[in-house]
Amino acid sequence: MAQISVCEAPPADALELVETPDPSLSPIYPAPTTICLLRGGRALACVTVCPAELEDLRGHGPQQLRHTALLRELDVDDPGLLGPLLYMALRRARIWGRHTVAATLPAVDVIGRHLALEPVDDASGLQAQRLDLAIHRAYASCDADGQRLCREHMLPEALASFAEHARRFHQTAWARAVRGRRLARAQYVATLANTHQYVRFTPRLLARAVAISDDEHLREHFLRHLDGERRHHELLEADLRYLGADVDFVRERMSPAPATMQFMLVQESMVAFYQDPVLFMAAPFVAEGLAAAVGPELLEPLIDNIRAWGHNEPQRATRFLRSHVHLDGADDGHWAQTCAIIARYLRDEGTHQRFLAVVQLAAEAFHRSYDAYVDDLSVFSPPA
Repeated sequence: MAQISVCEAPPADALELVETPDPSLSPIYPAPTTICLLRGGRALACVTVCPAELEDLRGHGPQQLRHTALLRELDVDDPGLLGPLLYMALRRARIWGRHTVAATLPAVDVIGRHLALEPVDDASGLQAQRLDLAIHRAYASCDADGQRLCREHMLPEALASFAEHARRFHQTAWARAVRGRRLARAQYVATLANTHQYVRFTPRLLARAVAISDDEHLREHFLRHLDGERRHHELLEADLRYLGADVDFVRERMSPAPATMQFMLVQESMVAFYQDPVLFMAAPFVAEGLAAAVGPELLEPLIDNIRAWGHNEPQRATRFLRSHVHLDGADDGHWAQTCAIIARYLRDEGTHQRFLAVVQLAAEAFHRSYDAYVDDLSVFSPPA
């Protein structure tokens, strides 16, 4: 993966974040994680964030707590660091996919009003709040140095969330069929045909993004992206033609599958209705990211599938996918460029929350699409 950095140089005595255990090294993640803020190598504030279902909270079972993160073991030398400390802890909970945050005594006494916690169980002293409101309040309470630290970790949070979407894509019906050499020709044709439905509109959407971008740097990004996306639908048509598919139907008469249309509507809405070029980038963040992260692993087994259908030149049916694995996945590819520009424009927690929501919408649409390309056409699957 290309190195992505936020365009904001930290001061020499800037706050530093340390998470223990390192999330990238823990095989049982999510697990209780201690968040510490350091300055000059000295720990000034620490808190532990836990999946609540792993904690002993009397009267509250694991099923009820599965969407909750619990804060405990709070230790803050400088009260001014409470905001960024809580933000970093809640950021970790959001990466886990949690929707509520909770705490009990003695932590409630310190953070209850800070996060607007509300009583849940008087007997245990448990208090909770929606994660989106709590993390907003944590960010808003930070000083300039604290908010800089928060912004510095917005793109890494988006990348961590994307990594989970990439893992989920590996388990779609389509990815499993490709790896198992059980993908049928009709299912692959449906994949290419539906991809054609939105790829042919990509240049127009990018042109709209140029038009609504007041920022010159952002306009230049979309102009470069537009130049790299022209006529890609013709690669799909060539792939389909080699497979003997009805290209005229795909180009002139076909309606996209519902899940495919959902992905189309996500990006169309961001650029046309909301007219927000930053939110619009969530769609290519997902699509190009999956091509970069998953594509290389699936290309070889896909070639085996196509050869098994009796096509002696399977590369002629994968021109579009192979080109995007290269264009999107290289260190200077489309996805790396998109990540770099996103890092520049995630400037506050409100924008960040909306961006993560659009990423979720786009990723879920992608997963449903690739499940449908196989499951809806299961009659074509080879016999078990």
